[in-house]
Amino acid sequence: MGLAVSKPEDVATAFADAWNRHDMDDFAALFSEDANFVNVVGVWWKNRTEIEGAHRATHQTMFRDSRLEGVVSSAVELAPGLASLHYKWTLTGASAPDGSPAGTREGILLLVVKKDQSNWRIKVAQNTDIVPGAIAPPSNARR
Repeated sequence: MGLAVSKPEDVATAFADAWNRHDMDDFAALFSEDANFVNVVGVWWKNRTEIEGAHRATHQTMFRDSRLEGVVSSAVELAPGLASLHYKWTLTGASAPDGSPAGTREGILLLVVKKDQSNWRIKVAQNTDIVPGAIAPPSNARR
């Protein structure tokens, strides 16, 4: 893999870079062999092979012309060699299932990354769409 992942935050940057180049070899190499990834519609892939296969298929179709931009909005060291990242993203250029433009989407990607011998790799990923207009009750609301 040619992507530098020398610190946890670099994983999110490398994720977007591989996505935007539609390079699913580099994309898959960011994940540990036993990684888990739940996408925005709740599909759960349970290893690198499943993650790669699903993303390779969608980058040949609905994400073929997509562009992912974002920022790491949170990086938390959980333990030595283990961190969580929140990556707030915007996706443009994707297609709907019928081939029409899907419009702009925004979301938050949670990555739990672990350092192996030389690189940080994704161990767990959870992607969430931000739903326009959705609101949550105030945190002090009584239940």
